[in-house]
Amino acid sequence: MKISFLVAASTLFTAGLVQAAPTVNGGTVHFKGEFVNAACAVSSDTANQTVDLGQHRTAKITKAGDYTSNVPFQIKLVDCDTEVSKTAQFAFSGPQDSTDTTLLKIHSGPSANAVTATGVGVEISDSKGGILTPDGTVLSAAQTLIDGNNTFNFVARYKATAAAATAGQAYADANFVITYN
Repeated sequence: MKISFLVAASTLFTAGLVQAAPTVNGGTVHFKGEFVNAACAVSSDTANQTVDLGQHRTAKITKAGDYTSNVPFQIKLVDCDTEVSKTAQFAFSGPQDSTDTTLLKIHSGPSANAVTATGVGVEISDSKGGILTPDGTVLSAAQTLIDGNNTFNFVARYKATAAAATAGQAYADANFVITYN
């Protein structure tokens, strides 16, 4: 008799817990991916990344052509097959600066009320120092692929387009494509 009472009490208690927990909408999960017919796939941790170029004083820009420090970034290719292609090259594209078309045009970023800095753009270079004009036609130096994972190094920096920079946010966006040979 004691055992059946415990089972009945436990069943009532559990049923009370189930009824007490409401069901609510929690949101949506989006799944994104792609299949490519290429020698490699782009690693998901470098496909969409943010490169922090840092905070700089406007007083450091005293003439057009001045630079900030290089900030390295990488693009990783995974699952590469050298039977398909032996080398890879990268090209970047995005809105170009109106004064210096070798640079990405900057904008104020995600905040609608932010002020955009002026007098600077973003320059991207490959591992050999070649400037990658963001028009999608200038390819980085070809690098030999190895089977498996490959890492490609780039640098970005601000470059002055005027004798002085004005304070504000300085974001820029670029897409990249890979050419395999």
